[in-house]
Amino acid sequence: MTDGRLWRALVGGLVPVAMAGLAGCSGGGGTSTASGPARAAAAGLFSSAQLRGALLTRVNGVAAATSVSTGEYAALSAAITGRPPANAAQVSPSACAGAAAAGFGSGILAQAPAAAVTFRVGGNAVSEVLIASSAGSASTVLAGRVPAGCTHYQGKVAGKTVMYGLTVKAVTGIGQEARVLHVLTGGSAPVNQWSLVYQGAGFVGTVTVIGSNASEAAVRELAQQAYAFAAKSLA
Repeated sequence: MTDGRLWRALVGGLVPVAMAGLAGCSGGGGTSTASGPARAAAAGLFSSAQLRGALLTRVNGVAAATSVSTGEYAALSAAITGRPPANAAQVSPSACAGAAAAGFGSGILAQAPAAAVTFRVGGNAVSEVLIASSAGSASTVLAGRVPAGCTHYQGKVAGKTVMYGLTVKAVTGIGQEARVLHVLTGGSAPVNQWSLVYQGAGFVGTVTVIGSNASEAAVRELAQQAYAFAAKSLA
């Protein structure tokens, strides 16, 4: 397998981290819209349609690479990211299999209305997700912790052993509360993933940037833009 193909396999497994980490489940293969608006109205939450209108439409002047996906969060996450089967990566120690996802902690938003979009900016894969959430649910999501002993672990992707480094920390200046996750996948073609999750008024947002030149500064700048636009749109 060439380094390019390995990079694509790694990205296929990493893109869902911030998105699927919130859902805590594998999700379905298609976009779900049947119960989103009705569930949102009953719960007093934003609908998927409202969240759709609060997503960024361009990143650095580049239009979205995909159509916006809307519906219950757990149903749309796999569809928009093209997540590979759960057994595509064999992680050691096994307790770290969900380490990156655990950094954003909870399945509580799995059935919440959501909207998501992806971009391709230069060599980076960029995604944004908005999920309707009460203040209590958002606090639970942001209270998630990475399992002990999982800041460094290894796995096999497409038959090759890769090393993972994982750090999570709180950040200020974005939303009511925010945390940033860094996943570095080693190898001949290292992959950087920076994901930021924040709490807004009635919603949780995540922004993820993946690529060899992805950085904390880049994801924080993009998350600030995303939060500002979402907060204004949903006010």
